[in-house]
Amino acid sequence: MVDISIGSLLRTEWVIPIFLGMIFLASLLAKKIRLPYTMVLVGIGIAVSLIHTSGFGIFDTSKFHVDPKLILYFIVPPLIYEAMMKIDREQFKAVRLSSLLLATLGVVFATLAGGFLLSYVAGLPTIVAFAFAALIAPTDAAIVIQVFKQVKAPKALTTLMESEASFNDATGLVIFSSIIAIAAAQGSVLESPETIGQIHVNILEQMGHFALVFFGGIAVGLGFALGARFLIRLMDEPFSETALSVAVLFGSVVVANALQLSGLVAAAAAGLYFGSLVMKGKGIMSEKTQMYSSHFWELIAFFANSVAFLYLGLSMDMQNMGKNLPLIAMAFGAVLAARAVSTYPILAATHRFTHEKWPNAWRHVIMLGGMRGALSVALVATLPESNFKDILEPITFGVVLSSLIVQYPVLSRYMKKAFPETPNAS
Repeated sequence: MVDISIGSLLRTEWVIPIFLGMIFLASLLAKKIRLPYTMVLVGIGIAVSLIHTSGFGIFDTSKFHVDPKLILYFIVPPLIYEAMMKIDREQFKAVRLSSLLLATLGVVFATLAGGFLLSYVAGLPTIVAFAFAALIAPTDAAIVIQVFKQVKAPKALTTLMESEASFNDATGLVIFSSIIAIAAAQGSVLESPETIGQIHVNILEQMGHFALVFFGGIAVGLGFALGARFLIRLMDEPFSETALSVAVLFGSVVVANALQLSGLVAAAAAGLYFGSLVMKGKGIMSEKTQMYSSHFWELIAFFANSVAFLYLGLSMDMQNMGKNLPLIAMAFGAVLAARAVSTYPILAATHRFTHEKWPNAWRHVIMLGGMRGALSVALVATLPESNFKDILEPITFGVVLSSLIVQYPVLSRYMKKAFPETPNAS
């Protein structure tokens, strides 16, 4: 007798048709209930996860395991690359200082503010509080890009949000990995985080490490995109030129990661250069190839986005989150407060001392638009099994889910009032 249980299907070639079926189902439901299909995908993933945890063995999601490194290295980079390819170089120049400050200092401020709040208000062990604050501080590129495709906003504001989300991952990753390394060095912290009362950090060393990771990633991404600019002149066929754009992305990411630099920043830098100076460069790529390549990357981004949101839903342990609701509520409040502390002062400074002007309504959108998603979930999933991970997981999942179901509707309603006549930025 042939075994056709769901568990066996999820281990075989049926994974792809099941995944495509979920996308189709989400699209149908989204049209009926008027919600973004990505949010519906999260709901489908949560439903599948709940069915499994409730004891119905036909949905064995343990067989459908997604390596979190796959999300970090192969799902998020295409989203960043495609979004940055669409950004106009002049638009980016108009917001680059605010964008880079939010992506660097902003993440540092958010980590410090969130860590202190969770440590002294929520009572979390210091090392857990700061590790959580670091992994949750970067805004998630998949979420932010999708949200700003759905809502109406001025182009400059959309450019800032997408650029910040594309670049701030490196800052969060460096801070998070540094805290984990410090924790491990202080002795069995992964088993008993309560034993650590304070974190000792060599600030200059960490700043140097971050500069290397961040700007090294930019250099790798620009190097691949610059090389493609010369190679593409030797081609005159849409498929080959589009294949070269794929090689630029994954070449940048793989090489940067191999050199222990930021592959996500490399993807952002490569996408911005390739989109502005290769695809749109005078006499480099034909109009037909530009259109073909744009449609190709839109499709890739669509599937990558779908994987990211479905991964979010499947990762959610609703029972464990239910046991930690008070802590999750405090953590979500701390994350919002940390976002405010990290955005308003920076935007006020750039508004006053530079040509980058940010009206109050725009600043509120930037604060509310700091959504969290698959990146934070993937980061916590990379930790080894331990008491440390057991504490971080439900808080991270709860805050990410709260970000989706609370921040998104609030942001949408606020933007309808703030920008009633603004054309769609996407």
